[in-house]
Amino acid sequence: MASFRRYFLVVTLGLICAMAWGQSEKKEKKWSIDGYVKDLVTIEFDSGWVENQIHHRLNFKWYPTSNLSGYVELRNRIFWGDFAKNIPIYGQLVDLNNDYLDLSVIVLDQGSWVIHSMVDRAYMEWNKKDWEVRVGRQRINWGVTLVWNPNDLFNAFSFFDFDYEERPGSDGLRIKKYTGFASSIEIASNVADDIDELTTAGLWKVNKWDYDFQFLAGKAREDLAIGMGWAGNLGDAGFKGELTYLHPYQNQVLNPAFLASISGDYSFESSLYLHGALYLNSDGKRNPNNAFLTTRVGRLNVRSLSPYKISTLLQSSYLFHPLITGGMAVIFYPGSNAMFVNPNVTFSLKKNLDLDLIAQLFFDNVNDQYIAASKFIFARLKWSY
Repeated sequence: MASFRRYFLVVTLGLICAMAWGQSEKKEKKWSIDGYVKDLVTIEFDSGWVENQIHHRLNFKWYPTSNLSGYVELRNRIFWGDFAKNIPIYGQLVDLNNDYLDLSVIVLDQGSWVIHSMVDRAYMEWNKKDWEVRVGRQRINWGVTLVWNPNDLFNAFSFFDFDYEERPGSDGLRIKKYTGFASSIEIASNVADDIDELTTAGLWKVNKWDYDFQFLAGKAREDLAIGMGWAGNLGDAGFKGELTYLHPYQNQVLNPAFLASISGDYSFESSLYLHGALYLNSDGKRNPNNAFLTTRVGRLNVRSLSPYKISTLLQSSYLFHPLITGGMAVIFYPGSNAMFVNPNVTFSLKKNLDLDLIAQLFFDNVNDQYIAASKFIFARLKWSY
């Protein structure tokens, strides 16, 4: 708590100075603020539990010089309802996205209420000619495909966590040098006081034959990692992929793992969009226990993108009306009875105000019965400013 208060004080003073500086400049504005407010209603049908979440995000950007910029982004959430009331550790579950520094506070965790505030971005960025340096809490995103990212050694995320568009960040350092058109060399490391939590790696990007290729190597927590990825087109269709091999250097419990994600997508003139993806995890299982929970609860790492050996996705969206977009995502797990179904529709009510209706249904064989083992329905209202 004390460390968070000190950090919050420093951030606040910095922002005040930035705003004052910006106000004093007649020719150029030195800062900007944006964000959104969301109200998310969640219904779990088997238990009948209902939860409401108000989510406010505030993004501060500061531009003291032409080469230096600073970013602080705050995530404030209020939960109330049956989940907070009936799950004793619910406050701890929503407080899992910290990294090395504890930049969050649970303001209230009592009865049916949980109030949580967090700084999930706080970094400085320096740019000069071909160099770019970032230090602080940032998103180090090396993923190429849209759903499963075995190249994303630092900030793995769950496809099921649709309400966290910004995705987790890491406390660390990233240094990047651009070496030509669509090519660069990058090194990055997070901060850790335990060697098993340390991730440090290098990435080389190059453009050849109208494809963007990337190659990476380094240490990812308890593994040595090597991988590559690509992004380009086959005709008019997008074609992307990522490959990563993980080899535990000390942990005798972990197995070596080969992870592969391949995807293709195509947009028709009618506005119909189709996307397909395949994910292979050599260390996965055909029928893992509690599979849906393991990818919804907790913070993922590159090993835990999917507990299944094979995962396949088919996804589509269509603009039914200039103000209405509908979509469907289905994930099949070959070799098992499991399937995930995710219909959704978005209504644009007015400028910067959207209403989303989303369902997440996970089917599996439970006690020799094929049932919807998990049924969630969501309604979300989002206003951006």
